[in-house]
Amino acid sequence: MIKAVLFDMDGTVLDTEPMYKKAWKAAFDKAGYEFSEELFNKCVGLSVALCKKLINETYSDDELFNKTFPLAASWVHNYKKLNGIPVKKGFFELSDYLQENSIKAVIATSTGHAAAVEDLTSAGILNRFDGVIGGDDTEQGKPFPDPFLAAAKLAGFPIDDCIAVEDSKNGVMSATSAGVRCIYVKDFIDIPADVEKRTFKRVNSLDEIIPIIADL
Repeated sequence: MIKAVLFDMDGTVLDTEPMYKKAWKAAFDKAGYEFSEELFNKCVGLSVALCKKLINETYSDDELFNKTFPLAASWVHNYKKLNGIPVKKGFFELSDYLQENSIKAVIATSTGHAAAVEDLTSAGILNRFDGVIGGDDTEQGKPFPDPFLAAAKLAGFPIDDCIAVEDSKNGVMSATSAGVRCIYVKDFIDIPADVEKRTFKRVNSLDEIIPIIADL
């Protein structure tokens, strides 16, 4: 029986990845660098520290992340004020099912804890979770297992009693490295076949997870 669901946030619960892509392109353009969509895709689901390392190494500029991150953050802040934060299809149906069956829901995200709480609050769904593990709450972030191990501990259940829900390569690697069964829900980037082999199930929207949990 599943006792807790451990959710990634961006691209899984919140439909924010297209927004972040636009923000980083605007930041790179303003800083005078050519934006790489391939590099952005590699950063999806990655911890901030590893994202910083990847960006700086790719452009051979140790200060590039520090130059572009504040610009991207400002763009995102203004966008959210004007447009709000959309929730992914099927979330409310799945969340209702979890609450009706006393199954805990915990966030495990690469986004910093305070920012994650702010975004979930803005989207009006913070109260639907029993806790948040942010990217700054563990020593190592995704793709390492730490975020999901911490999320299971916060939920109060062994890994075997949990499932994870992820949309990215780095997230799936993090969850499966932690030993938790991972359901993959595609956002705008598909994951490589060798990574998908590590997943438990693949779904098109969050509400499709309900019968999977019921069967378990």
